[in-house]
Amino acid sequence: MSDIEYLIENYYKNSNVFSQETSSHWKKYGAKQEIESNLQSTSQGNAGALSLISIKGEGFGDFKKLSVFNLLASIPVFFYLALILWPKLRKKTLLKAINYSIKSKQIPGFDVTRMALTIDYLSTIIGNLNDKSITIIGDGYGRLGSLLKLTFPSCKIIYINLGRTLTFDYYYTYKVFPNLTHKLVHKMSDFVDDFSYIEAEKYASLDLKSDIFINIASMQEMDMKQIEGYFNLIRSQKKAIFYCCNRLSKSLPDNSVINFNDYPWEGFEILTDELCPWHQKFPSIKPPFVRSFDGPIQHRVVRFGNFELLSNL
Repeated sequence: MSDIEYLIENYYKNSNVFSQETSSHWKKYGAKQEIESNLQSTSQGNAGALSLISIKGEGFGDFKKLSVFNLLASIPVFFYLALILWPKLRKKTLLKAINYSIKSKQIPGFDVTRMALTIDYLSTIIGNLNDKSITIIGDGYGRLGSLLKLTFPSCKIIYINLGRTLTFDYYYTYKVFPNLTHKLVHKMSDFVDDFSYIEAEKYASLDLKSDIFINIASMQEMDMKQIEGYFNLIRSQKKAIFYCCNRLSKSLPDNSVINFNDYPWEGFEILTDELCPWHQKFPSIKPPFVRSFDGPIQHRVVRFGNFELLSNL
């Protein structure tokens, strides 16, 4: 059974059943994730399986297919990006973002841009990310992982996500990098040099080692117990960098409130800490063409252990 077939079988066959690791937010939005499959057997392989399914998600970013209509409709968004955000990107990073959008057949919109800005920000602090192992907790469409791989070809990307959403990471990353190695990890020997995928339901059983951990706008959607689990994972490293970008406060559908400053930061050295400059407003195709997020979004870089940095912060 291919990895894609496994994910569909385990997380979409009974679409109304959610794992214990699923917060109230993802019970709400996970139900809106859809997969249409024409799989007939368990011998398709990942490439064959990918060609026989179509997927649709909600609640973890905006995905618009690359088309003439969507390009024209996105003109207000492009004006904002061209005036406000694209000038902040390194030329090389902007070209990689455009290249990625073409490869993944999506509009090079705000979500792609904010991931590119994150890469420039981290590389300014850490330096060259080649040969680094980078774990992304909750990517969603594989945008950040794919852009990191295009920018730093010898880095190793590890995705951790709820099984339902991990399907999207796998689907879109594989489409951009069909000739690289991809593997759903169930045991330590499964890790590969390019893209390794871990179900959030199972990461605690692995002795995961990584240099850099990244979470963007998804810890705010977790229960505190799940957040503590990921902090414990980072603390289990000898040394690591953690980049966290999340809303200062967010109410979940079960009325619980998740606060950024309540995360278990003890034991981490704070290197940078501020409101994320590119993550307070977002462009829209409809008036008003620029909107604010529902609350301020903080980003923080912390160090655990003696992780060597490019800059002397």
